[in-house]
Formats: sequence, structure tokens, C-alpha cells
Amino acid sequence: MESVAYLVLSGTIIACGGWVWETIYCSIASRRLERRGMLMGPTCPIYGVSAIVVWLMLGWVEDALALFCLGFILSTALEYTTGALLERRFGRRWWDYSMFPGNISGLVCPEASAVFGLFSLIDVKLLQPAILGGLASLDHALTLSAAAACLLVYAADLMLTICRLDETTPRAYLAARAGQVQKLFSR
Repeated sequence: MESVAYLVLSGTIIACGGWVWETIYCSIASRRLERRGMLMGPTCPIYGVSAIVVWLMLGWVEDALALFCLGFILSTALEYTTGALLERRFGRRWWDYSMFPGNISGLVCPEASAVFGLFSLIDVKLLQPAILGGLASLDHALTLSAAAACLLVYAADLMLTICRLDETTPRAYLAARAGQVQKLFSR
């Protein structure tokens, strides 16, 4: 149970760091303050989830080039899947790479995948060992309580975000989605 708590806390730390990174980067690029992420809180869960998935699936890879390449592929698959699911569910995009050559449906592109390949290398070689090592030195009850609190905050934020997004999603889109769901169950 402790190892799951460590992963929850590590993912939360990296998700918050990803939000800071994206907010700064996108604000500089657009020359105005950009609010990043889908959730209302200061977090981009795709960073935390991807970091944990990369750690669990690729943490054993020793060779830096192999780790970069595998991280490039795995992160691209995660980003594409997440983007497609969000777009399908809410009828909008949180990122768009359509201006980059070699993009796939505007959801992934080689440049972003290369950044995530590099992040995979940093995640496995530096971040996870440092974060997990630091968390292992904490009191176990505190670690479990903090992980439970993070999960509760994420669940509440996700519920509130979905309610807010459903209110702002065009009614025609929601009606079409409801019709598709109804067809699935009427077969």
C-alpha cells in the first residue's frame, strides 16, 4: 500500500510541476498569462500519470538512447489517447499541434514527442529516484494520509470540472453524444 501512496504523491508532484512548466512556457509564447490544464486546480494530470506509467514500464531501461526512444513512443501514445478521449467526451481540445509538420490529428507531433522522450529520460534517471527516495523517508501514516488527501482532492476537482465543462459544452454536441450512447444500448 505504501508503494501506491508513493506513486500517487510522486504523480501529484510531477502533475503540479507540469502545470507550472506549461503555464510559464505558454504564457511566454503567447505573451499573456495562460491558464493551463483541464482541471480547475493547478495541475496537469497527464504529466503525473505519464511519469508514473513511464517509471513503471521503462524504469528498468539502462541505456539512455533506448529510454529516450521508448519514452518518445509511450508518451506519444498516452498524449494521443488522452487528447482523443478528451475531445470525444467534451468536444474541445486542450492542445493543438496542427501547425507542426508531421503532426497526427493535431494531437501529437514529433517536437512535443521529443520533449516527452527527454522528460522520460529525466523522469527515470533523476525525478523518480529523488522523489520516491524523499517520500520513503517520511512517516508511513503521513504518506498514506497525504496520498488519500490527494486522491480526494483530484476526485472532487474532476467532478467539479466535468460539471463545469458539461455546462459550457454546446448543447448540440451533448445531444449528438446522447443519441450515440442511446444507439449503443438499443442494439
